[in-house]
Amino acid sequence: MKVKELLSIKGIECFSITSERSLLDAAKQMAECNIGALLVMDRGSLVGIVTERDIVKNAARDKVLCKDVIIKTVMSTNLLVVKPGDDLDYVMAIMIQNNIRHTPVMEESGLVGLLSMRDVVRVLVKNLKAENIYLKDMIGGKFEV
Repeated sequence: MKVKELLSIKGIECFSITSERSLLDAAKQMAECNIGALLVMDRGSLVGIVTERDIVKNAARDKVLCKDVIIKTVMSTNLLVVKPGDDLDYVMAIMIQNNIRHTPVMEESGLVGLLSMRDVVRVLVKNLKAENIYLKDMIGGKFEV
């Protein structure tokens, strides 16, 4: 399955925040939207991503309160992005290899979506379940080989 097919199933809705807001603002928005990452957008351009992990690392490392930490000081800016035509096996491999849970989907025209590891795993598990049923039916004699 390709990234564009997954986006057509899950939708392309992305949540974002500006780099000048605080980590507390990001945490509140993530909680309200029940999500684990926000794209950081400034003047319509993707400049980074802030995740739950960034918030936890900051809380554990610094004594500075999340309300006093500006997103641009902790966000990830060296983003690994995928394209709509990329295969989900490839996407999963680069997410695992780079220990990331969220990756923006980009075209030449700009941002088209955001994928989480959960999105990718959900589709791959569904495909494995279907294959498992097919193989059981084939072994059970339902289909002739």
